[in-house]
Amino acid sequence: MLYTKELERLKYLTLKNNNDNYEYSTTLNSNCKQDLEWWSHNIVASTNPIRKNSYKLEIFTDASNTGWGASCGSETVSGHWSQEETQFHINSLELIAAFFGLKCFAKDLKDIEILLRIDNVTAISYINRQGGVRYTHLHHIAKEIWQWCESRNLWIYATYINTKDNIIADFESRKELGNTEWELNNTHFLKIVSIFGEPSIDLFASRTNSKCQDYVSWHPDPGAIAVDAFTVCWSNYHLFYAFPPFSMVLKTLEKVILDRATGIVVVPYWTTQPWFPIFNKLLIQEPIIFQPSEYLLSLNNCRMSHPLHQKMKLMAGLLSGKHS
Repeated sequence: MLYTKELERLKYLTLKNNNDNYEYSTTLNSNCKQDLEWWSHNIVASTNPIRKNSYKLEIFTDASNTGWGASCGSETVSGHWSQEETQFHINSLELIAAFFGLKCFAKDLKDIEILLRIDNVTAISYINRQGGVRYTHLHHIAKEIWQWCESRNLWIYATYINTKDNIIADFESRKELGNTEWELNNTHFLKIVSIFGEPSIDLFASRTNSKCQDYVSWHPDPGAIAVDAFTVCWSNYHLFYAFPPFSMVLKTLEKVILDRATGIVVVPYWTTQPWFPIFNKLLIQEPIIFQPSEYLLSLNNCRMSHPLHQKMKLMAGLLSGKHS
């Protein structure tokens, strides 16, 4: 069903625009061609096994105007929307929330059936019908979900749950924005890259503020390649980027030494801190100093200045633990 919707929509629009003339010729668009290529590659070997409705996983998801939430068993995950996503219709957000729940709880699973519990009937319909013809933006999200599942041989089915019964996921989706995910302004980050080079991974990030395509999050995150930067080996990356919470600067420097890694580390310019001499010792290039500014840091694309912006300087350094 997933690979028929584009053709069905093209047929519907062509007939509508040509007075239901079935003799009219039309041109296939790129989406239709991609779907036909899928059929060409898969039709001979494809099967449709009888489903047992034996679900190995049950995931509850919900979306609000500010964020998304999901729960599975005793585990919960949540996050906030990007600035662009805040403009999306709630039906789109509910589908995306379901996708994020799958990514957080099922990304390492294969060959099982999963039950999704959602309180939005439109999202349920687009999942169970494997897309739709009427709303292309919803179809594209549903298609991305199913293709992600297809690559893992996962079969999903969505059922309705009343909002008042979807307590945990609803609570997670409405969490207030915390003040722990401050990120360096992109203008300043680009200056760092122009001097030190392009990093391959962001070690302290989330889906909405990562500076690299690959990133490690502090909590479960739908796009992260790992959780908790201190559990991965930093020397596996030719150049990492790290803007750690201020309370973890010393631990970050110790990790650079332990892994004999090379990367860019951004810290506050606090000369009296016990980690400051260690930072200077690890430098392999002159650091960059950023003067206090209300635009130096941002929080999840909000127009909010850091409470210390009037007096806080930041320092970015290219560090290496190979010679420590």
